[in-house]
Amino acid sequence: MFRLTRGAALTGLAVALAACGGGGGTVATVSTVPPAPAPAPSPPTSTPPVTIFAAPVPGEYVSVGASTSDNLSRSTSARIQSISLSEADLPRIRYSSAGYYEIQMPGREWDRLTHYKGIGNPDSGNNYFQPASVPMNYGYLVISKARDSGYKYSELGTWGNLNLSLEGGYGAVAFGVPTPAGAVPVSGSATYSGKISGTTDVLEYDNLYGGTFSHGAGGTVSLVFDFRAASLSGLMDLMIDGGMNPVPVGTYRFRDTVFGAGATTYSGKFETNLPGAANFLGRFTGPNAEETIGAWTVPFVEPATGQVHTAIGAWIAKRP
Repeated sequence: MFRLTRGAALTGLAVALAACGGGGGTVATVSTVPPAPAPAPSPPTSTPPVTIFAAPVPGEYVSVGASTSDNLSRSTSARIQSISLSEADLPRIRYSSAGYYEIQMPGREWDRLTHYKGIGNPDSGNNYFQPASVPMNYGYLVISKARDSGYKYSELGTWGNLNLSLEGGYGAVAFGVPTPAGAVPVSGSATYSGKISGTTDVLEYDNLYGGTFSHGAGGTVSLVFDFRAASLSGLMDLMIDGGMNPVPVGTYRFRDTVFGAGATTYSGKFETNLPGAANFLGRFTGPNAEETIGAWTVPFVEPATGQVHTAIGAWIAKRP
């Protein structure tokens, strides 16, 4: 589960990742033996490449997700007002023929994706990245390392695209290898099970760094496609961060789904009596629709206060 934040949490992470220095006294020594020659310096170690997919091939991935530009860092009474599920408001990611990942944040040019600059010695297991030309904390992509859970064609992450005033878009994104037209089954059925990630406007004051932080969202999703009948049903279980243990806040069943025979995309709404946007969209990933990625937004009641809040996010799911 990821926590999406603006300036305060980014600064906190930078501090947490910074190396801790140590100090101590020195002792003078006198020797009549000439010192041994200093060993030759070790050759510099190269930074390991960014790793997202286990076997990437050159090309651009498709992205779906939910984003907002609302600044929630100034008050615990702030709320998510603007929500976008548009591709234009999401990062675009591709793998180049030169053998590295590139990212295009909304409103910016394509840039090489590098390890987060606050990490001193990143390894191949790092999951925190940023555009190479952007200062630390002003653009980031954090992935879930879905490959460790058996995903081959899809990834789930959170991102932020901030300017010097820490204003800009942020949200959750799922991206992957798009299923070609004509490759989605038109017979049989399949159940896709997966996980969700996102953010909410349940806010808490950060006494360490100042400002507020948003409680993250997580949970599971299940999608049942009847390919022959061109129908879709399913549900999403939503949880929010609650200290050491996630807090369940609702099960949302699909309604008003739209899925055509052989279509690579789908959409729908969630059953709820609460006010606010409650809808989703998605598309298949993999050569033969082995996986799927989606974007969603729902209202929910925060148990501790009884107030209605908003959650936005993305999902990835796969067939057994």
